[in-house]
Amino acid sequence: MKTMVVVPCMDMVQTEFCQSLVRMKTIGETRFDFISCSLIYKARTDLGLIALKEKADYVLWLDSDMVFPTDLLVDLMKDIEGRDIVTGIYHMRRAPFRPVIYKTLKQGLVPAENVSEHYDDYPKDGLFKVDGCGFGCVLMRAGVLQSVVDKYHELFAPLPGYGEDLSFCVRARGCGYEIWVDPKIKLGHKAATIVTNETFDAYRGSAGAIDD
Repeated sequence: MKTMVVVPCMDMVQTEFCQSLVRMKTIGETRFDFISCSLIYKARTDLGLIALKEKADYVLWLDSDMVFPTDLLVDLMKDIEGRDIVTGIYHMRRAPFRPVIYKTLKQGLVPAENVSEHYDDYPKDGLFKVDGCGFGCVLMRAGVLQSVVDKYHELFAPLPGYGEDLSFCVRARGCGYEIWVDPKIKLGHKAATIVTNETFDAYRGSAGAIDD
């Protein structure tokens, strides 16, 4: 089994991310690849094509501002049994600190008709499906990448009104794949402070209801 851990980044990465990465337990043959590029969708696309060229079985996408537990890859590998795309829970770096998962993600005829509904009150027990997610931490079978390339001839090129990550989710679901979330896998998102689920809960408790 061959796993590619791929990281799109700018010229510098966060110290906390590096600490998480060097402590992460690996399984089987694991290769790490970084691409530095100001165009995030191009960096992601190039990394995806490298993973296909290297004949990886799995691809773990990590952003360079993530903080994650030592058993991250081990736990995601358990989750992906019988599935194709799995992710954990992380939050936006700025208020309102929402979880970067989407209960509903629909592409309209024009960007103004797009629907992207955050999943604030997600299930806390057991894996659940979403329409889309950010790519700060996503494990997928490499076959997903090949299917998206074959059908759309694109991987992460942004669709009108969406970023590169949600654009990939739209394409992957268009190929028949499901996106699963493990709420037990909680990740930090490095900002001025490390944003976690507790940050979101505290903000929501003090600020009241969050407008969509």
